[in-house]
Amino acid sequence: MPSHESKQNFASIRDKILSASTGKEYWRSVEEYADTPEFAEFVKGEFPLHAEDWNDGLSRRNFVKVMGASLALAGLSGCVIQPPEKIVPYVRPNDDMLPGKPLFYATAMTMGGIATGLLARSYEGRPVKLEGNPEHPGSLGATDIYAQAALLDMYDPDRSQEIMYRGSPSSWQNFVNAIRAAIEENRKDGGAGVRFLTPTVTSPTLQAQFKQLTAELPNSKWIQYEPVNRDNALAGAKLAFGSPVHCVYRFD
Repeated sequence: MPSHESKQNFASIRDKILSASTGKEYWRSVEEYADTPEFAEFVKGEFPLHAEDWNDGLSRRNFVKVMGASLALAGLSGCVIQPPEKIVPYVRPNDDMLPGKPLFYATAMTMGGIATGLLARSYEGRPVKLEGNPEHPGSLGATDIYAQAALLDMYDPDRSQEIMYRGSPSSWQNFVNAIRAAIEENRKDGGAGVRFLTPTVTSPTLQAQFKQLTAELPNSKWIQYEPVNRDNALAGAKLAFGSPVHCVYRFD
């Protein structure tokens, strides 16, 4: 409501209305039409400028500005001439490899030392989907979140793609040389200061290699660790069955 002072000046408002020029004009109240200093002060107190900015850090006006600039930049990026790229086709493609036709390959993923049979759907040599292998007892056609994450991890641009040494890129040969130098340095005391940290190893070939290495360094230690493990499930199985076995559930 208008202030008390504006009501007292109603006479001046009436005089201004009567002395106004002819023509169509629109207003919401006589106080607004009169545009007295009292009414201007009232409007300033009731409807301050940019009051919506007090509760919202980004006003509608600024939001439209930001979005307009983003769309303009996106349009300009489409006008940039891209460098020419050549697509090299297969010189002798496989008989079964046709564009748009998927191929399925039987594969396996190891987690916690247990292999799970999978089927990889591939297009032109690029796997795009992993499903369980119905003929493998470890999956029986089903899959889990870890198998799907493994496929996404393969295309992750931030995944490790090269040997790093103290934050700088290196090579496999430098890695082998560093490991060999560390082993030779600790060989005189049986490898007392050498520790091998690996995931759970169930490969017979890799196990034989580590056994040969630890036999040459009897004081070294081989530690197998899984950051994502089934230790709680194994502990529960030991309480229920007397040994840490892996359970195979049958819901039929």
